[in-house]
Amino acid sequence: MCAVQVTFLKCGGVALGTALHHIAIDAVSAFQFFQTWSAFCRDGDGAAAALERPCHDRTLLRARSPPFVHPDALTVFCPPKQQTPSQEPSAGAVANDIFVLSKDQVGALKRACTGGVSTFCAVSAHVWRCVCAARRLPPDAATRLILPANVRRSLRPPLPDRYFGNGVIMLGASGKVRDIVPSEEIWLASVAGRISGVINRMDDELVRSAIDYLELADMAALPAGSMAETELRMVSWLGMPVYDADFGKPLVMHLAVQQRARVVYSTFFKHKPLLPSSPPPTTLPPQMPPPTALLPRMAATTELLEELAEREAPAADADSAKNVEDQAMVEWRRHGQ
Repeated sequence: MCAVQVTFLKCGGVALGTALHHIAIDAVSAFQFFQTWSAFCRDGDGAAAALERPCHDRTLLRARSPPFVHPDALTVFCPPKQQTPSQEPSAGAVANDIFVLSKDQVGALKRACTGGVSTFCAVSAHVWRCVCAARRLPPDAATRLILPANVRRSLRPPLPDRYFGNGVIMLGASGKVRDIVPSEEIWLASVAGRISGVINRMDDELVRSAIDYLELADMAALPAGSMAETELRMVSWLGMPVYDADFGKPLVMHLAVQQRARVVYSTFFKHKPLLPSSPPPTTLPPQMPPPTALLPRMAATTELLEELAEREAPAADADSAKNVEDQAMVEWRRHGQ
């Protein structure tokens, strides 16, 4: 269920890579494991007294008897059978890129959304719109944003803080491409509201219905492969304790590679990541891709957003942000991102 690779660099640095099976644990549990592991490496047996033991009680997420799926649940819950695999021929290896958004740029997006939406909703709305435009999807095509959602706080009673397992279900926000891609009437706030509306509907009944659905489903018959071109998956690591796993002053922590296409992870960097213009580190073993292959250029979108972030008049944010994002759309189409 877990694989570990340690690479020692000639500069004195160390890269720790892990691969975990998502069926067994989610990101919350993974970071709990990393924190516990690093604590024992750092403090030895003394770490046991300071750490809270994990909860392995899987009965907390078992199906009801008899299972029951509320009809309204399927308007938000996105079962695996509804995650249509792509029928396109394989185009080779999946490309992995990192696009950096500064704090000011994220703030500009959130102000443009209005209504106090979360960072995740604002960034997801912007990415969803850009991707639909870049793919040149037909205006009448149905597009969907799939969101892995943490169920721990939505259950009644909530799961224990140290629950160790997979507490994630998939939610889906959908609409016609013409309702997502910019027009005179439709803009960023509308798309962000569509996403936050789906997230706000997650409650105990929805989670229980999702668990019951999975209990009744024939999991062996589920399709495999990348998602369809009309779909995008946004995964949030925002708020995760990614730098609390202290094996020795971690400089950067992020997803190394993604094997499936059309998946976006949102996280934060404690330090500025390595960009392609930086000199590459010393040679790594052949099984490990060079860091410059995993940490590419900043997106043209983020550069254009700087114009909005520098404006001081709040009243001008909405109109200015629309002009900036319209320019970003042109860049995404031109570069085929």
